[in-house]
Amino acid sequence: MGGLRIAVLGPLRAWRGERELETGPAQRRAVLAALALRCGRVASPAELVQDVWGAHPPASAPAALRNHVSRLRAALETSTSGVPEVLVSRAGGYALRLDARALDVAEAERLGAEAEAARVRGDLQSAARLLGRAEGLWDGVPLTGVPGEYAQRQRDRLYDYRLVLAEGRLDLELQLGRHARAVTELTALADEYPLREGLRALQMVALYRCGRQGEALAAFAAARRLLAQELGVDPGPALVGLHQRILEADPALSPSSPSEVVSSPPAGTQAGEQDGSGGRARPAWPRPAQLPPDTPDFTGREEEVARVRGILAGGGVRGRGTAPAVCMIHGMGGVGKTALAVHAAHAVRDRFPDGQLYADLRGAGREAVDPYEVQELFLRALGVAPGSVPRDRDERTALYRSWLADRSLLLLLDNAADTGQVATLLPGTTGCAVLVTSRTPLVFLPATGRTVLEPLSERDARSLLERIAGADRCRREPQAAQDLVRACGMLPLAVRIVGTRLAARPRWSLSSVASRLGDRGQRLAELESGDLAVEHVFRLGYSALDAGQARAFRLLAIPEMTDVSPAVAAAVLRCEPRAAEAVLDGLAHVGLLEPGDPGRYRYHDLLRLFARHRTLESDDPEVRREALSRTAGFHLSGMTAALRAEWPHSRLPAAADRQDVPGGPALPDESNAQQWVISELGAMLAVAGQIVDHPHRPVGAQDTRTLAGLLVLLMPYTDLCLPWHVLEGLVRKLLDAAERHGESTAGVFCCVVAAIACARTGRHEEARDLAVRALETPGPPQQLLAHRLVHVMGMVAAVRPGGLDEAVTHFRRGQALSRRIGEFGVAAQCEFGLVRAYLALDRPQEALEAARDALASCLEAESPAGTALARRALGEALAALGRHGEAMAEYREALALCEARGMRTQHAHTLLSCASALTGAGRPEEAGPFARRALAALAELGDGAGEQQARALVERAGPVLRPAGGSAGSRDVGQERAVGR
Repeated sequence: MGGLRIAVLGPLRAWRGERELETGPAQRRAVLAALALRCGRVASPAELVQDVWGAHPPASAPAALRNHVSRLRAALETSTSGVPEVLVSRAGGYALRLDARALDVAEAERLGAEAEAARVRGDLQSAARLLGRAEGLWDGVPLTGVPGEYAQRQRDRLYDYRLVLAEGRLDLELQLGRHARAVTELTALADEYPLREGLRALQMVALYRCGRQGEALAAFAAARRLLAQELGVDPGPALVGLHQRILEADPALSPSSPSEVVSSPPAGTQAGEQDGSGGRARPAWPRPAQLPPDTPDFTGREEEVARVRGILAGGGVRGRGTAPAVCMIHGMGGVGKTALAVHAAHAVRDRFPDGQLYADLRGAGREAVDPYEVQELFLRALGVAPGSVPRDRDERTALYRSWLADRSLLLLLDNAADTGQVATLLPGTTGCAVLVTSRTPLVFLPATGRTVLEPLSERDARSLLERIAGADRCRREPQAAQDLVRACGMLPLAVRIVGTRLAARPRWSLSSVASRLGDRGQRLAELESGDLAVEHVFRLGYSALDAGQARAFRLLAIPEMTDVSPAVAAAVLRCEPRAAEAVLDGLAHVGLLEPGDPGRYRYHDLLRLFARHRTLESDDPEVRREALSRTAGFHLSGMTAALRAEWPHSRLPAAADRQDVPGGPALPDESNAQQWVISELGAMLAVAGQIVDHPHRPVGAQDTRTLAGLLVLLMPYTDLCLPWHVLEGLVRKLLDAAERHGESTAGVFCCVVAAIACARTGRHEEARDLAVRALETPGPPQQLLAHRLVHVMGMVAAVRPGGLDEAVTHFRRGQALSRRIGEFGVAAQCEFGLVRAYLALDRPQEALEAARDALASCLEAESPAGTALARRALGEALAALGRHGEAMAEYREALALCEARGMRTQHAHTLLSCASALTGAGRPEEAGPFARRALAALAELGDGAGEQQARALVERAGPVLRPAGGSAGSRDVGQERAVGR
């Protein structure tokens, strides 16, 4: 980083280029040393406090630490932006970012690894030279002037590492025949460190080769005496064996003998292979082939397999880039990560002639494998003798990376727990490739490429079922096959279990198994076959959660919602939205939720079932009921906020508002409000249905009030393709509950919703009866809603044969009532009804006046949505009067407003009006584009009635277009969807 260098192999010093930097007092140097020796890894404040002040730091230590970090940044940073680039804050702690060779101890380790690689190649000269360079980096006592127990531990480690380097170099000197030069240094070191038997052995060999057999035997005797006095033990077998060989004058110890006499290569490693010219080639070693067998019926995933193969194949090329290729695959449990990884690894194994290593890191639960144990297993697989694997973790890692250097190996690290576990096992050089699978994304892993694995497509899931259970069998029952894979949620593990059960039971029909899986309460129990079980895979991830995460995972699965937002999660969990988002993100991180659209999370169907089973085990019925009630309360608050944002003068939110429900979302304007209502509508109705139709619990008084208030607040949104049959079924059950609990306000709300639903579904007499029933109910709710009920009666009359004049009467009365109480939004709704009625009565001039009244009401109500509707109503009235140019001007105003506010439904219907007006004006070539745009938009919105009208206009806008039979205003009043608020 800009020429920054740090030295710890002597006095702690730092330089920027050639200029030495001031590192401050002793404690500040201790902070710098602790960060530097972590080699870029993050240290938490608590770890740094303990490193510097010990196990019992003073109360002022955290503040002092922050001060030291600030002063170090002033000394080390060069950035002018004010954002630290060297001493950075990350994940709640600090890290020191240095170039690879900027720390002397890191450079020493790199040289040591290169030396080991050279030794393995048989290039002993280079290996000895590299080790000498590494030793030369020491400049006295490591970390001179740095206080603390941590510094002392590191000092001891660095002393020991220097001895390892020296011992390795002197071993190579003997192998190269330089015993005369090495003997003096070996004698001094053996005397200084008399308990290191490796040094003593090298000294004995050097003395023997120099013709000093007696001194070699005396050195052994001195070592034996000291070990007995200090430790009460005898010398080890290697030293005893060497002593015996010297006594016997073993010819193999002579200088001309093979070099392996003193320091034998790892078990299974030959001294060297001969190349074609008789020269020495690189050493031989075992070539591991540890990949699990490929899945014979692997199905689908063509794109993912190609991507993974491409990354791995590139990693098998030495010299490409400076880092090994690392391919990351992550996804939920049971989604097929291991199957994909093994399949792709087998496809490229020929590109890795030195073998393939495999380890299951068991990271899904709480018993993750220690990566240093995996290092030992891999080293042994490569031929390192068990006794030659260092116990010290840093030494083991150095040896591990040395053995992997300059080899072409493929490593499959399956089921990883976290980045640290994987990082410990990464090679240090190119030529190798690493394939990692995990339920978590391991975002800080330096991956070359990432693949997020999701459930199979339905086509691939059916193909997998056919390959396991039999294609003919599945094709004989296509609907049952489809039901099976859908019940499995297209999860490969679940499909495989179903397929293997069917394969083992050839007399079973697919429909019988589909019927068993249709029972959601027993589905997970059915998804088990032999050692395969979906529930077991899910339990591994669930068992790793803390208590708070596990509770959230259970409770958030109770409401029947497609996805979960932090806001609704906060309501269910009774916490702040930011805390709820952290919980959701944590569950997604471990593969128990799937991230969807930004800020949204969703359960896989089978994970939702698993979570609900856990809540039945762990949570009281009242806790489960409260989760649903709080979700409904959140939706009530959201609808209240939406109405206040879109219709600020409406009294309806105040009528339905309750103070004992969770806070809703922040909706700053009407476009946000309408979008929120659209996105949450399905969840609102699903949760309401869960409460109303609960098989064991009748609807309580509180839930009755909440749901009645929620559903009545939907009524201003009649242009959003509301499912009227569903609404009617809900409010009729709620009406019974309201009567049972004596909730008259809720009863009036239910009558209003039921009346509008009946009017919308063509049951006009029932709609009128319900409206009259609500009008006859005394009390404040009736008074607040009377104008709306009169509007309902106008709607009912308008669609009854011969009822248009009665409809005009009701709409006029509703208009007057609404204006009297300042409910300009409902006044506009009545005025829109008048426009439709007058157009149907062929009284376009009166329709024009009503449309102008509606525009004035919408402007008074400060409603852009209503204003767009009023502009459209004006256009329809003008078109009916034959004033098509003026009509198109109004439509264009409405379109611009819809586009600016994101009102997609109104925009589509305004396009429809434009096409109708231009058709009526005899201008089909201009009507066609509007009709086609309307058709596409209405089809996307799922508006069947509007789509049918648009299709008719598209057909009429063909090559020969007849004049329209009437204006847009001649549409049946009952079919007009975009009624104002």
